[in-house]
Amino acid sequence: MAQKLEELRVYQEAMAFWESVNAILQHSGYRKDRKLADQTSAANDSIPANISEGFEQPADGAFAKYLFHAKGSLGEVLSRLREARTKRYLTDEELALRLKQGESLSRSLGAFIRYLDACRWKDRGRYLSRQRQHSREDSGSTGDQGPGTRTRDS
Repeated sequence: MAQKLEELRVYQEAMAFWESVNAILQHSGYRKDRKLADQTSAANDSIPANISEGFEQPADGAFAKYLFHAKGSLGEVLSRLREARTKRYLTDEELALRLKQGESLSRSLGAFIRYLDACRWKDRGRYLSRQRQHSREDSGSTGDQGPGTRTRDS
């Protein structure tokens, strides 16, 4: 499992999609349709935000729940982009590229959800904290290495 959010391939893919959609949102026609632009932007922002929030959860089941929310937001963005194409705010090629990216991201999110469901880890962060604690206890270190603290090498 990744130690940092940015190490997750699915998060990297979500950020690339986010940037791609944000570029479309800069089109003048799209910006003029405030309601559609705001809905698309909010759903687009929700994708990486939900992945990030889920990453901070202590259990895989909770993380998967947030990935489902990200996947739902992705579906909304794709729907809004189709609507924007109908309104001629973007070209067929622009839409096709975002749909391809979105379908790939959707598959990645689904695969990651299945992985988390199979692992069912219930103590993602705390386990590592306890493991480090036990390691320090086994080595005789309290982990307090502040000023004036003597170490074995002192």
